[in-house]
Amino acid sequence: MSPKKATELLLKALVALLVVLVIAACAKDPRQYRITEANKDRFMDDLKPLKGLTVEEAGLLYSYSLRTSMGAALGQKAPSPVGKTVAELIAIERDLEEKAKKEKDDQDRLAKEAKAKEEALAAELRKAITFTVYEKSFLPSNAMSGRYQDHIVIKCAYQNSSAKRIRAFTGRVRFTDLFDKEVFASSLTITDPVNAGEKATWIGTINYNQFMEEHRRFKDAELTDLKVVWLPKQILFADGTKIGSE
Repeated sequence: MSPKKATELLLKALVALLVVLVIAACAKDPRQYRITEANKDRFMDDLKPLKGLTVEEAGLLYSYSLRTSMGAALGQKAPSPVGKTVAELIAIERDLEEKAKKEKDDQDRLAKEAKAKEEALAAELRKAITFTVYEKSFLPSNAMSGRYQDHIVIKCAYQNSSAKRIRAFTGRVRFTDLFDKEVFASSLTITDPVNAGEKATWIGTINYNQFMEEHRRFKDAELTDLKVVWLPKQILFADGTKIGSE
């Protein structure tokens, strides 16, 4: 190749490189877009034709816009974005979401620990008092009999499996479907004493509210299609001692 030809090729390469550098320099980086009083209400529209944001960044920016718009519609005053760049808005939203995730993780952990503690306590107390529901029925109101409230009636059986006479006990009974989804739950306290090793029965009533979905589901469900989960909370013995939590 002649020196002249080589020089021409080199010059063309340099020109091409210069063009690329100029284009790159002129290209708009959406992260550096700064919010002003003039564009604060339209900056999301201005950014639509711009490339360069990652999927995560675009999602965070959209979340920021949606959150502040909804807040404004509800009368909540959010810090003004004026003076900030898109990168700063993305960082603000990322920080908020990370904090929200941490709070949710902490809440989930506490709930899991509380549930595990409740189940461990219930398992221990069930060694002293076993409990089940063997019949469920519906008793409608009857003004002629002086009964002005509909009731769901549950008949229960329990046994004192401890070595001491039980004076009273309290806890919660949950009814779940066959897939362990909760249908209804109710707290109960039984104050009928039962001697060590003996069994007893108890009849309880639940005031039925036709406007509550859980009441309707429980009323209509067959007991044979429900699981009874007994969660004892505290047992009071005749000698004044007690086990469980308040």
